[in-house]
Amino acid sequence: MSWTFTPEFDAASRAALESGKPLIYVSPPAAWAVRPLLERLPSGAAQGLGTLVLVPEHLLAAEVQAEAADLPSVAPVRLAAGLERTGHLIEAGRTRTLVTPPQTAVGLLGRSALDAGSLTRVVVCWPETHASLGTGSDVDVLLGEARGAQRIVVTAQESAAHDFVARYAHRAPAVMAGTLPESPLASLRYAVVASAGLARALEHTLDRLMPDTVLIWDPSVAGRHRWIGCSTQPGVRVSAAIDGPEVDVAVAADLPSANALAMLQRIARQVLVLVRPSQVSYLRAMVRDASPLTVTGEVDRARDWREELRNAVRRRIEAGRGEAALIALGPLFEEFDPALVAAALVDADVPAGGGAEVPQVPLWAHLHLNLGKRDNVRPGDIVGALLNAVGLPKEHVGRVDVRDTFTLVEVRAESVEAARTGLQGMTVRGRTVAARFDRK
Repeated sequence: MSWTFTPEFDAASRAALESGKPLIYVSPPAAWAVRPLLERLPSGAAQGLGTLVLVPEHLLAAEVQAEAADLPSVAPVRLAAGLERTGHLIEAGRTRTLVTPPQTAVGLLGRSALDAGSLTRVVVCWPETHASLGTGSDVDVLLGEARGAQRIVVTAQESAAHDFVARYAHRAPAVMAGTLPESPLASLRYAVVASAGLARALEHTLDRLMPDTVLIWDPSVAGRHRWIGCSTQPGVRVSAAIDGPEVDVAVAADLPSANALAMLQRIARQVLVLVRPSQVSYLRAMVRDASPLTVTGEVDRARDWREELRNAVRRRIEAGRGEAALIALGPLFEEFDPALVAAALVDADVPAGGGAEVPQVPLWAHLHLNLGKRDNVRPGDIVGALLNAVGLPKEHVGRVDVRDTFTLVEVRAESVEAARTGLQGMTVRGRTVAARFDRK
């Protein structure tokens, strides 16, 4: 038995694609999983920007662009980087498909470099992640400007994007390319690795685990040439499919679907998944337990760091906090070893003398609440809810800025997820609270 990825497009979904009607595509938040959808998009005009693909964060957007780059139906495909250069390429007619985070697209819209009204389609990838990052309003702005464009919603879980789907793809046919399992799969280990660091992560993994036989599973377009050097090593096999004899270790170079992961676990004694920052939540939702594996050498060279500091960081990781910060730091992982990024965040605050006390680093995040002055809300209402109902320490709540229609709240970074989930659905001054991360 082997696994390959062949999503089924039934007659209704094919008709929606051809006629320009809304479509829902359910898949893991991975670029390789979106390729079959992009491959089926009608070609449209030969020149000029026709397709806008909105991806939550830059690292994942770059991988989506790489997956679509060789597809004749959508090429040339550009990744929006600098606003000026991207605008020039659009104006010159050298871009048919633009892949970008929504805030960059809004920037292009503000410069009049993007004519949203002329778009043929807008593909919104994983709107549930846009909402958690606070970029959902940017997506709404773009879809409002592109009123005549086809809306294609790519979601990891329909229930998580229910409100978005109801507004933009109500009763649209759905392609179930990959869904979460009905019950959690077996436990595994994972590492957060940017695509540029995959080869180095594999090298450190093999050094630590010392397996005799290894399967490197990489379904991406880049996987065709990324592992050429590894494929010649004894006991190492590279494949985009999942088949063959049992191995000691299977290394997934990207987030697998539930079916792919189940197959990897059948043929491997141990599975390691190399994920991007925005994929961690989905991976954890698939399995009983996902424990991190350190695959870089920098941590081994930092053994003189105080145990108190390590324990403090360990507690935050085990509590599942810091996802928003992880995504925000993602672009730095393309430039530097993730361990060096972590070291830079705390280095200036660790005393050179090695005192026993670990300083508290005042890192703050911001929450956006959907109620404000017009709802008779006062700062004390929010502070009271956070301290008494959510249970945050007083020192973990910062400035509360109540505006006319919304409120911005400063919360210590390690408590921001607890604050968001605690406030979500709470009733304050007779109104139900909706809380999301703010990009302030």
